[in-house]
Amino acid sequence: MASISSISRVTDRRPSPSIVTLMVASVLIGFGAVMSFLGAAYLQDVKLLAEAPAAFWAFICGQPLADAMVAPLILIAGALSALSASALLLRPATKLRAVIAGVVLLSAVAAAGSGYVFGAANRSAVQTPQAIAYLTPPRPMPDFALMNHDGGITRLSDLRGKTVLLFFGYTHCPDICPLALSEMRKVKAALGKDAERAAFVFISVDGARDTPEVLRRYVRAFDPNFIGLTGPERQVRLIALEYGAHFRSNRTGDSNSYTVDHTADTFVIDAQGRWRLAYGMNVPTETIVREVRKVMRGS
Repeated sequence: MASISSISRVTDRRPSPSIVTLMVASVLIGFGAVMSFLGAAYLQDVKLLAEAPAAFWAFICGQPLADAMVAPLILIAGALSALSASALLLRPATKLRAVIAGVVLLSAVAAAGSGYVFGAANRSAVQTPQAIAYLTPPRPMPDFALMNHDGGITRLSDLRGKTVLLFFGYTHCPDICPLALSEMRKVKAALGKDAERAAFVFISVDGARDTPEVLRRYVRAFDPNFIGLTGPERQVRLIALEYGAHFRSNRTGDSNSYTVDHTADTFVIDAQGRWRLAYGMNVPTETIVREVRKVMRGS
């Protein structure tokens, strides 16, 4: 009888997870918690370690990962890790192990919640500041006259009665200028009927290459009503200095292929010809539109 009882105890003993299984489950639990935290934080634009999954995706797929897909993929990775760890801990299944597996899943949810709260609390600290400079009081600006893209002369005073958005750049610019003019196009569209009370002006700092014909093709590619202006370098430099803008050509020798370093701000002038504010490249379109409408109202 003793031997039968002993055998019964042996056969009733269920195998416990191996050390390897526990180690794998532990790694998956940690990975799942971290991914859940990072993914939820990313939803608040707090992009902690976001370069890692994006770089991994680019390495595997050969193309960049769209920003909108980063957070969902990180959260999916966290959820799959937590589910895998729970499945491992349930082999074999007992009530205790079911409770442990449930705790693992809840920990992933808690990590995601913590990441979301952390992201909300730190969102303003990590975002690029909205670079808007206000002039108080507004500064009356001296008049100027430059050749426009139709070969005529345009003066700043010709635009009185309109709010002017003014940018200094050049048509061969590889990045900043196309972005600035694209932003102007968005602002004009968002202004709706109020756009009739605004003028969008692009002043070339590269008069050697930016002839009226070149300017006309360039500005009309963004909007047929945008105004392109050009003139001698010395004259444009004096105008730019009135706005605190600077530019420097990187031309060497007789080469016609060169870049120009220049200020990337857009200057907003009210209907009375007074400089009211300037904004940089990282300001959301809706913010620009709101401030431009304030200038139009005179507030």
